[in-house]
Amino acid sequence: MNKELIVICNGASLRNFDFKSIDRDKYSILITGKAFRYFRKNRIDYDYYCCIDDAVSKSCEWEICREIKQKNIKCLLTVTAGWSVETVKIFRKNNHKVGFLEDLKKKEGNAFSQLEDKYTTGSSAILFGMFLEYKKINILGLDNDYVNTGNVRTRPDGKREIFKDLVGNPNYFFDNYERTGDVKNAPNNIENIHTDSIIKAIDIADVNNIELINYNNKKSFSDNIKTLPLNKFDK
Repeated sequence: MNKELIVICNGASLRNFDFKSIDRDKYSILITGKAFRYFRKNRIDYDYYCCIDDAVSKSCEWEICREIKQKNIKCLLTVTAGWSVETVKIFRKNNHKVGFLEDLKKKEGNAFSQLEDKYTTGSSAILFGMFLEYKKINILGLDNDYVNTGNVRTRPDGKREIFKDLVGNPNYFFDNYERTGDVKNAPNNIENIHTDSIIKAIDIADVNNIELINYNNKKSFSDNIKTLPLNKFDK
């Protein structure tokens, strides 16, 4: 794979970042979570998509299906839970584009099998890049400083629902990332799962001689991975 991969992790450090300036002859782009809303609105092409949160997938089901049917996604990584029968039919029609984390974890020698139960969308995106045979992966927006914004309420089923849109959401690089009515899972009870999972993915990449560079002006994971200021990207 001659191109490098960019993994977009959606942190607020990417506010006002010029995605359209990315040299698409040099870089492929993998987006995560609900970033497709920004890329679609601003008519920015991307290549791959990763989301392993079943509540997010179900909440945004029609939007993700639209991205698949309109061929905006070359390849997608998700989990089997949370999808309707109709969506599964769409997946089957586009089975060359869709990969399920559960299947990848079962394959002997696959990097995903080494994550055990500590996996998140961010860590899975890094390993997805390895699976796609990229040798250099650039990570943007991996802030690791999530704060409670007070616009989420717990539903009777235990999941959380956004009840108020925020301007200047401190957790994401664009305000429309979360909309009123969006649903996500309750916090995982596994202590430090997000941090530990990313560190595990970094270790797996290192063993497999994958070059990872984290571009971030915040502390982020600078103790665990080569980290440069965001303005040094592609310099």
